Amino acid sequence: MGSKSSKVIDDSKESVSNAPPPYSTTSESTPAVSASTLQTCILDIVSAPDLTPFSVAPIVDACSTTFSAAEFSDFLQTLNIEGHTALYWAIVNERREAFTALLKFTPELSSVCSSDLRLACMITNDQALFAQLNLGNTNPKDGPLRRSLGCPPDDVQVHSGDGLGENHFVAHFRIRKFQKRIRIIRDLSVEFVAEGRIWSLKTSIWPDGKCRIGFNLSRHSFPVYPIGVIVIEAHEKPGCATPSPALQFRNSTPDILVPCWIKYDGGKDPVRIVYSWKMSTDWVMDDNTKYVDSDGTLHVKLEMTLK
Repeated sequence: MGSKSSKVIDDSKESVSNAPPPYSTTSESTPAVSASTLQTCILDIVSAPDLTPFSVAPIVDACSTTFSAAEFSDFLQTLNIEGHTALYWAIVNERREAFTALLKFTPELSSVCSSDLRLACMITNDQALFAQLNLGNTNPKDGPLRRSLGCPPDDVQVHSGDGLGENHFVAHFRIRKFQKRIRIIRDLSVEFVAEGRIWSLKTSIWPDGKCRIGFNLSRHSFPVYPIGVIVIEAHEKPGCATPSPALQFRNSTPDILVPCWIKYDGGKDPVRIVYSWKMSTDWVMDDNTKYVDSDGTLHVKLEMTLK
């Protein structure tokens, strides 16, 4: 495989080993290579079975010279391969070398491309890449607020398998500067990928002044019957001899959970768009609460069994 040249079909039937001429050597009105030829080349990169991984980056670099940087970035983020982007297919086909090479030319993801990559991470159940690309949808006020507070990103670790049983996962959350953020914007959500769906852990302050915590499914996720347990960890405080118990919230009977964007007929089964619970204490407003650590981080565990 290492000595075999990778072939890419273009309008002139030339090999990729003959890199396309740079954009600057042609007239301003006529690209060196047509968009259809470029699409064929990119399609091979993300799907051809005989393409060697080490040849991907040079081919992508050669393709990038045929258009301006902005045009090439726009091309890679266009839904031009079976209704999806090239980056989507690189993820779904598990072509990490191709994905890395293409991502280098997309310094800022468009909203259309981000939505497409959310789907790809959901299909491949890839929480690590979902977090790396910062694909979670949150309160639009939260990003600017975190920057103003000097707050690092929230952390989510998802575990499944490894003796946990089928249709079961555990997600651990570290929500930074929780009290300040929830008091200012009153609505926080953290999205993550698990069991082929995008989930959201949500905390909010309602008009009655009480804080609620719960979980729901994000758009495009399949309906499911969940049994969930949310655990908010307590932390030792200096001079306190008696440890505080963790706060727990659970649903013992699974109703069918669906994303709020779809209409679903559950027949005789109750249908929900969210599971949520009201906090029994006003610890969210207590500066001396034991339910955030010394850095103001909220530690939450979500245990989920899917029926």
